[in-house]
Amino acid sequence: MKTRQILPTLWIATLALGFAPLLLAQDSQDAQTQPSTGVARVSLINGDVSTQRGDTGDWVATSINAPLVPGDHIATGDGSRTEVQLDFADVLRLDQRSEAKIADLTRSRIQVQLAQGTMDFSVFNNGQADVEIDTPNVAVQPFGEGVYRIFVNGDETQVIVREGTAQVSTPQGSTNVKAGDLITIEGLDNPQYQVTTAPRRDAFDDWNRDRDNVIDNAQNYDHTNRYYTGAQDLNRNGRWVYVPGYDWCWTPYANAGWVPYRDGRWVWEPGWGWTWVSYESWGWAPYHYGRWFYHGSSWCWWPGYVTPVYYPYWAPAYVGFIGFHYGHFSFGFGFGSIGWLPLGPHDYYHPWYGRGHSYTQVNITNITNVTNINNYGGHPHTSNYSGALSNSHVRGAITTVSTEDFANGRIPRHVGTMTVDQLRQGSVIQGTLPVVPNRQSLSPRSGPARVPAVAQSGAASRTFFTRNQPPAQPRSFEQNATQIQKMVSEPRTAQRGRPATTAQAGASSAPSRVATPPVQTGQTTPRAAAGSDNGRAA
Repeated sequence: MKTRQILPTLWIATLALGFAPLLLAQDSQDAQTQPSTGVARVSLINGDVSTQRGDTGDWVATSINAPLVPGDHIATGDGSRTEVQLDFADVLRLDQRSEAKIADLTRSRIQVQLAQGTMDFSVFNNGQADVEIDTPNVAVQPFGEGVYRIFVNGDETQVIVREGTAQVSTPQGSTNVKAGDLITIEGLDNPQYQVTTAPRRDAFDDWNRDRDNVIDNAQNYDHTNRYYTGAQDLNRNGRWVYVPGYDWCWTPYANAGWVPYRDGRWVWEPGWGWTWVSYESWGWAPYHYGRWFYHGSSWCWWPGYVTPVYYPYWAPAYVGFIGFHYGHFSFGFGFGSIGWLPLGPHDYYHPWYGRGHSYTQVNITNITNVTNINNYGGHPHTSNYSGALSNSHVRGAITTVSTEDFANGRIPRHVGTMTVDQLRQGSVIQGTLPVVPNRQSLSPRSGPARVPAVAQSGAASRTFFTRNQPPAQPRSFEQNATQIQKMVSEPRTAQRGRPATTAQAGASSAPSRVATPPVQTGQTTPRAAAGSDNGRAA
């Protein structure tokens, strides 16, 4: 496994250093509302793969780009395989008839529990998390970069180190296993182990090596933050174009009329709330980092500044939500219809997750004042909120569905472009989205889940040997849904139709996570875009 090379140019490094104090201050503020857990990505599915939610215990049909959070299980059926990207440097893959649970997932800690079957765990260069892989009778801790294969069958665990070194622990103690070795551990109460030479590679090893090469050989890391998960999918699914003021941006290979955030659905995730699941194979990095803007004749994704000094925050989506009460949309509970618009580099980002469960509404005509940006720092003041009122191509990227369809995951592939007058009837939603999730909101795709045979065996209910106790299970879905129901049912929590100043709305008053321009006499002090991503510089 080769080392990734990060080659930022001198001017980008200088720019990052100049922004560093501001970025650190903004990140410190955002960390107060950021959920404590990370989010993994189902990045590949071959065959029959299902997931079990930690907040309900339900098995649901999964899809590529489905999010996984601590407490969730993933399992494969006969002749099936799957890949899960836990973060930018840690990837697990399951062979057929296997089940694993994500027990813990943060920037500094990853804990996975393999109940049954075969897992390959690859750790790439620059990994920052302390990794632990538990089975019923051992705990495996990789020592940095390497490839580690674990097999569980009842009370027997086998660990093969293909590359790297791992520490294998049992209740009786620990031993280090080097590359090329196999350790077999049998028994629960008083396990016995034996170290031998690892067997030759088989078809599962070859498949894992091919997948590692795809990630290693991706050339996107010259254009994106090295901590982005999913960036390896971009080159083969689109092209990089140079845009003055924004450096290198990416545009997907797509048909005319394509817009971001439409081919997929919204699902409800513990701690994160409504999360976008894209059905496009590449749809992870461009929807959970960076910003979109319309350039020339197509939509472009701006990944933000390529700098080695910033670790970005993941987000459920970078969109702005717009609610409609009347007009050509039906009236309903809370809002009759919900629309969303991809956020541009200079649009204010209002997180709907984290602490706080109230929401406010701002008339869309009060979020268009971008004159105080003045092309600051050589970057055009690209605001999609503003563009939607003047450009039909930008306005065409607003996807609107009934509140009921939003909660049930019914997103049309083709949506007509609304008029400016219709758009002006909408209210930008700030804070928690007033849509109550239901059971249909829990699945990344429609259709019943087939509970894999390995899950029916009850293997996941077994206890695991651990060196570190994983955190508690997430709060139940019923508790979260009840809280949102209460919020939406109480009109006093919503500031319906209340006018807002530019500073209150924030939507285009400052470059999102780029820098705050100098304040001139008579201008409202611009606010930095809290909750944005890259540097937080997007």
